[in-house]
Amino acid sequence: MSGDAIPPVLPADVLRDGARLFDTTLWCLGQDVLCPEGNLLLRRGLVRHARPAGVEGQSAYSVALPEGGRLLLWGFGALCECGEAVFVPRDGFIPRWLERAPAGPAYRACELGSGRAPVTDVERREVRRGVAGLSAWLAGHEEWVAREVGPDWRRACLRERRRAPPVPAEALGEAWARLGSRIRSLDSGFNACVAPGSGAVGGHHAGATASQR
Repeated sequence: MSGDAIPPVLPADVLRDGARLFDTTLWCLGQDVLCPEGNLLLRRGLVRHARPAGVEGQSAYSVALPEGGRLLLWGFGALCECGEAVFVPRDGFIPRWLERAPAGPAYRACELGSGRAPVTDVERREVRRGVAGLSAWLAGHEEWVAREVGPDWRRACLRERRRAPPVPAEALGEAWARLGSRIRSLDSGFNACVAPGSGAVGGHHAGATASQR
């Protein structure tokens, strides 16, 4: 690749679709925290890392991933520790390679350390692997929510949002599964991290935030 411009880690259409889905989904996760039937993220087994009083930023929710990895969710994005540390911001959905995961709790994006675009082929594959794992987990979460509290809950979440969703409420999980499949297709022969019990199905298309409380 010497002398050639480094292509983007994700194609423009994936970034566009991912950005719209991610913004919508983080809104929905925030509504899940406020669900009248109880905090759905806690019910699903995520761990809440509360922001201490007087500290700026947002609380986080974490869930274990296979092989010792984990996924951290804030209202401003997600950190995928799936072999390497990959931060996916809510704004733009452009994944960033982190030299290392934060050693302690982080409540603001700037506390994650300096991120950069992946440069080597190995870094680019690892970044796509992390984003595919995030997509699979979010697909599975939508399926879980529909089973746990019924499809009307997600429809109610989206009615509270000013922006029109990119897909109907009942198609969010399908959209994430399809996006993950598109990302996996960019690299043959690798498996994305998938959270246990995610229920993600390959080949489908699919205010308050999850960590503001």
